[in-house]
Amino acid sequence: MKRIIVLPLLLVLLRICIQEPGRSPGGEPYRPADEPRALRAVSGYIDIMQAGGKSPDEQGILIETFAAGQTLAALNPNVTFNPASVMKLATSLTALVRFGPDYRFRTNFCADGAVDVRSRTLEGDLVVEGGCDPMFSLYDVEEVAAQLSRTGISRVTGRLRISGQFYYFANGYHSNLSRETSATKLRAALQKAGIKINGDTGFGDKSGSLLLSHYSDPLVSILLFQNAHSSNAIAEVVGASLGGPEAIQNYLVKKLGIAESDVFVGRTSGLDFNRITPRAALKVLRTLIEVLAEHSLKPEDVMAVAGIDSGTLQRRLIRDDVRGSVIAKTGTLVSIDNGVSTLVGIAYTRAHGPVLFAVFNSGGNVKAYRRLQDQFIEQVIAEEGGALPPVRNQDALADTTRHSIIQVLYGAGTQPAETATE
Repeated sequence: MKRIIVLPLLLVLLRICIQEPGRSPGGEPYRPADEPRALRAVSGYIDIMQAGGKSPDEQGILIETFAAGQTLAALNPNVTFNPASVMKLATSLTALVRFGPDYRFRTNFCADGAVDVRSRTLEGDLVVEGGCDPMFSLYDVEEVAAQLSRTGISRVTGRLRISGQFYYFANGYHSNLSRETSATKLRAALQKAGIKINGDTGFGDKSGSLLLSHYSDPLVSILLFQNAHSSNAIAEVVGASLGGPEAIQNYLVKKLGIAESDVFVGRTSGLDFNRITPRAALKVLRTLIEVLAEHSLKPEDVMAVAGIDSGTLQRRLIRDDVRGSVIAKTGTLVSIDNGVSTLVGIAYTRAHGPVLFAVFNSGGNVKAYRRLQDQFIEQVIAEEGGALPPVRNQDALADTTRHSIIQVLYGAGTQPAETATE
């Protein structure tokens, strides 16, 4: 009798951990099928590919139930493909495991010289110790400048000296990752905000007394923005904070148990040359969901909801019967592997609750692939008894309010930066 009671209880708890996959977000239960069956949508998908002159050998599919890990569809699941920006899921997972979702990147501002409050002058260098904040921007500079002014500094007689890994965030990814460009943008923003710097801008070691520390938004918020907008700049800086592509590769192989032949991380953003199998991609996704659940978080806390959230998925899967029931990460590369389009995520269905899917396309027109992917996922959901109600109905990225923190440490006495407490 105890076994009969305990087993259903364990199943219920498992479902609750992952956004109650046994129920819709509105509480409506789904009716699980007795056994998963091969999806007819796959044969139609392959037929369309072949009719368009595309080889099935250049495409990959894997669809699994979340609860039992049963395969619903597979096409080259153990062949490596270029994941493009889907690699950002691996970067997100590694960052969450290493730092935790509440982690904030810290940037220190130090005075290497005496502060004359009467003349509002720092007689020396203003030293900025970067801590790999991937979203430090004009908003943050203005907040920092306001606090520096309150401490009695509006002029710096010396240099603006950059230490550590400092990045100034801007849209795009070509220029703002350069330390020289980041330093130039920071200087201009500080001066515009009222902090006049007499000396030049340079790079060197940190020294001096800690004036204040700026802490970024929580990591989980940064990752949602990164993945929803597929920001290469953010993913590259988050990756740098972890130790670069090698650190992601090592985590996937040594900790997650993915075979070395099944994954290659060339860039933490997914740019250029990367490789992963559909099966390994779903292992990354499944682990990401589990890690989030350990922190009472859900997949949509770091991934966009299709048809709802701003970013690359806002105008995809928008049909009324599926809108809001798919959480995913897109990937696009136009000039690599003759055109790459990928989609990896979760579809909430009535038959099996959350269904994990990985769709990898290469060697073709990325816009055409996106339309085909959407049609395919819509057909999969239909075969799975239809979609559960939307995960959410409002754009989670519409509110652009920042939640960074500034800790001012300069007061009656100054504190050496190297002894400042976290």
